[in-house]
Amino acid sequence: MEGTIGEIRLFASNFAPRDWWYCDGSLLAIRSNTALFSILGTTYGGDGKTTFGLPNLGGRSAIGAGQGPGLSYYELGESTGANTVALSVLNLPAHTHAAAGSIVIPAFSDVGDSDTPANNVLAANDLMYSSQVSDSTTKPIPLSLQIGVSGGNTPLPINQPSLGMNYIICLYGVFPPRS
Repeated sequence: MEGTIGEIRLFASNFAPRDWWYCDGSLLAIRSNTALFSILGTTYGGDGKTTFGLPNLGGRSAIGAGQGPGLSYYELGESTGANTVALSVLNLPAHTHAAAGSIVIPAFSDVGDSDTPANNVLAANDLMYSSQVSDSTTKPIPLSLQIGVSGGNTPLPINQPSLGMNYIICLYGVFPPRS
């Protein structure tokens, strides 16, 4: 299968044809792959003295390098993105939760003998918990309600529908002329 050195193709098989190799991030020896090294350089890894790297497209989608209108800039060889993302409160739209609560207070129908709630319960006394004789209701009790934490902190998958195939790169073939 002839190709142009450095050409990448999708290949629907479980082997790489002769003169091709998987785009799996492998490091290759410069000495035995000088033509491909002259095209790729160390864009995809390697030390540039004895080795250079192939692109790693395992579990990744290829995108065009550069920047289109309204799009982010992508450097040649830049790896970006993630398979999952964990959302936090900062990622969620501003919103509120309703809170409700109820308080059950024990009370006696007998007449009380105190005008303070400390160590006492409600009683049928118009002086109970009040500084005014005519006041027959209890004083307000400040109450703060807190909504408990919700969610399991499970990352959200963000993968597009995909089909597993092999990207292969031509190691030996026609050297591409520069225009």
